Amino acid sequence: MSIKELTQFRLQDLSLYRSELMGWSIVWIMMLHFTFTQISPLGFIAQYGFAGVEIFMFVSGLGLWFSLDKDSRLLPFYRKRLFRIFPTYFAIGIFTSLFVFHDGLFTCLLRYTTLGFWTNGLYFEWYIPSIIFLYLLAPLFKQFVTARRLPLVLLFCLAILVISYCLVEKGDLIDNDHYFLLYRIPAFLFGMACAYWLKHGTGTTTFYIIMLLAIPFFIWFFPQHHVVYRYKYLSVFFLMPAFILCFCTISKLAPFTRPLIGRMGAASLEIYLIQQTFFFAIINGRLSVPEIWHDTLTISLIIGSTLLGLAAHRLFQRIGI
Repeated sequence: MSIKELTQFRLQDLSLYRSELMGWSIVWIMMLHFTFTQISPLGFIAQYGFAGVEIFMFVSGLGLWFSLDKDSRLLPFYRKRLFRIFPTYFAIGIFTSLFVFHDGLFTCLLRYTTLGFWTNGLYFEWYIPSIIFLYLLAPLFKQFVTARRLPLVLLFCLAILVISYCLVEKGDLIDNDHYFLLYRIPAFLFGMACAYWLKHGTGTTTFYIIMLLAIPFFIWFFPQHHVVYRYKYLSVFFLMPAFILCFCTISKLAPFTRPLIGRMGAASLEIYLIQQTFFFAIINGRLSVPEIWHDTLTISLIIGSTLLGLAAHRLFQRIGI
């Protein structure tokens, strides 16, 4: 591969490095959740690990658009996605409930049917209920994107971001977890739009234009991080295209990383849920982190969550989950 090919970004890269995008994102998220070392620059990078979720939303939108384009039947589409998530969610989540939360049966049902997330009840975490919600809307979103009404799609995304901004100003109107879903819907739609552009041979110009237009919004919001907590999430959101471009470039320039990172991307669901178990064990005081061992333990938790997630993914594959 020539230097030009190594450094040139193409929309095809989004599909080619899809697993790697998820792999790098799950590493970044774990660095955040386990409060990775504050030694510069790793500590600075780790504190923005929530941006990895934007990439997950983007990749989900990209993949679902192609899946629906290949087979538009809704029943097989929903069955495949829900069967991929819920057995794994139940298996790992119930383990967490037994050993971390000490839940009863009713609470487990609230958590792992995702009903708790939508009824102000107890829930395990916010991401799985949110992605299932987006799965349910994916066929409608695909029709929206495929209708060749890009201005309407952009206006819809802009409306969501304006609403998110208003909720930042009035932070008591919505809790953090539901806010995290709301303002990431544009990332999901952006993934679908990129899939549409990729299929129809659109160049990278639109991608670059969106990336460049978003940067001033990041600069505008960024100084207010210390004023309102949610500004941090909303401001870094606008760097999502730049992060995607960065991870695709890393995958090209460092091909030796692709086997491991790609496998981690394929097992990202299992890795995410297992690291959440450790995360909640720390939050609930089941697992203490002495300051002297902080860096060693957090690195160990990242490695341990990865290995256990890879093993769980392989096990679930063998038993047909």
